Parts: sequence; C-alpha cells; structure tokens
Amino acid sequence: MKENIFYLSFVPPSKANKVKINARTFTKSNKRYIVPKDVSLKINKAIWELEIQNEEKNIKFNEPVEVDILFILPTKRRRDLDNIMKTLGDCMTTAGIIEDDNLIYKQTLEKVYIPKKEGVIIKIKKYRKKKTDENLFKQLEEFTESINGSSDNT
Repeated sequence: MKENIFYLSFVPPSKANKVKINARTFTKSNKRYIVPKDVSLKINKAIWELEIQNEEKNIKFNEPVEVDILFILPTKRRRDLDNIMKTLGDCMTTAGIIEDDNLIYKQTLEKVYIPKKEGVIIKIKKYRKKKTDENLFKQLEEFTESINGSSDNT
C-alpha cells in the first residue's frame, strides 16, 4: 500500500482561535464567527503548501484514508493536537488531497519538541480495515448493560 508524504513548514493554528461575534448567521450552529486575520493567513499558507506538493503527486483520495501526522514544535507551549487536526483536515480537503475530511478513518497524532524547529510531516494512505476483536464488542455490550441496565438503549 503506497504511502504519500506531505510536509508543512510550520504548524497550522487551531480553528478554535476564532471569535464569536453574534448568533445570527450561516453556520450549522447558527453562530457567527470571525477568524482573526493572522490565523486565516496561516491556514491559507498551509493550503498553498499542500497544493504545491500535490501538483506533482496529483492525489485525490475519495475513499477512506489513514493519516499519521508528526507535529514538530519549537517549544513546549501547550497545543491541543485534536483542534489543530481539525484545521489540518480542512486544509487537506481544500488542497484537493482528500475529497472530504470525514474520509479520515484512522489518525495517529504525535508531537515532538525540537528547539528552533517547526513543521508537520503528514503520511497518508488508503485505509485498510483491520479485523476487530469480537470479544471487545462483547465487553462493550456487557459494560453498556451494566451502566444502562439494557443493551437496547441508544
């Protein structure tokens, strides 16, 4: 299974860096947000860097994928990787690497600290479903029954 590698020269900001301005507009939650200009510029730069790399690779995944992402951070400043990953998933979609970020079925996120270095290494490949241990499903069902009193609760 071929693995494709993409790089970013910096760690994109989290989209959680947005500011609520009012409750009347066009988002799914009916809340209006603005993304600060510096955050928007960095997101656009990440999309551009991915697009440049994808021009020669000409990849567009339209089936489930798995990603292995290494975030290289220059300091130990707190960063929430799952929020950064939301931004990165949107960037990969906008750059045309994946059709939709809901096609990411498996993701591995890791951060390392290297003073004065920063970037992201993205490895992406077709998702290969692994056989799941049926015993785990049975244990989950038993747990659910012990909590709820019945496995029919949804």
